[in-house]
Amino acid sequence: MNIQEQLKSLSIRKTMNTVEINKSIMELNFRKEKLQEQVDGIQEQIQFLANLREQQRMDNDERSGQSLFDDMFGG
Repeated sequence: MNIQEQLKSLSIRKTMNTVEINKSIMELNFRKEKLQEQVDGIQEQIQFLANLREQQRMDNDERSGQSLFDDMFGG
C-alpha cells in the first residue's frame, strides 16, 4: 500500500478539523508503535542469531586449534 492509499484509509483530507487531525495523528502513532515493536522483535532475533553464529565460530576455532595442537604434539 503506498502512502497515498494509506492516507486515504485514514480519511485524511484538507478540510479536517482539529479533532479529526488529532485522531488521525493518534492512529498513526499507534500504528508506528506496533510496527516498532515488530522491528524490535526482528532485531532481537537478528542479534540472537549473530551471537549464535559467533559462538559456533568460536567453538569451531577451538576445535581447530585443539586439532592442530594434537597434530603438532601428538595429543
